[in-house]
Amino acid sequence: MKKNIVALVMVCSSVVALGMSAPARAEMGKNSIGPSISIGGGSTDFGIDSKFGVSDSLSLRPFVYFPSGGTDFGAALTYDFNLPNAGNKLQITPFVGGSVDVFSGNGGGSTTNVSFVGGADFDVTDSVQLKAALDVPLSSNGSTTSVTLGAGFRF
Repeated sequence: MKKNIVALVMVCSSVVALGMSAPARAEMGKNSIGPSISIGGGSTDFGIDSKFGVSDSLSLRPFVYFPSGGTDFGAALTYDFNLPNAGNKLQITPFVGGSVDVFSGNGGGSTTNVSFVGGADFDVTDSVQLKAALDVPLSSNGSTTSVTLGAGFRF
């Protein structure tokens, strides 16, 4: 439990530091944070996902999940395909990229994973964004493909 709290504090502090260093021209509503679930490898894990627009087409997506037996935290860098909306109420933004995450087990050991990430953000309203993504590990250390689903509150 103590490691989970330490990981959460680390992610929150990096989120705050990134927010403070964001350029002044950053658009309102391009960033989000919220709850999510990761389904894969026979387990369902709960966590927190976030998205911070680095540029018009690049996003940094820090995350932390709490599987049984440890904590999984890391970040993905993605290229966002900004599609024209054509008057639809639901804006869909597909993305692809890569992520690095560290799983820290309760026994003190840790493993680092590199994954390919692909998915889409769904802007439901000005303040709510849904996310669906597929994470395919490129490392051969026992990682499994997973699907992540989440909701984010935009700011």
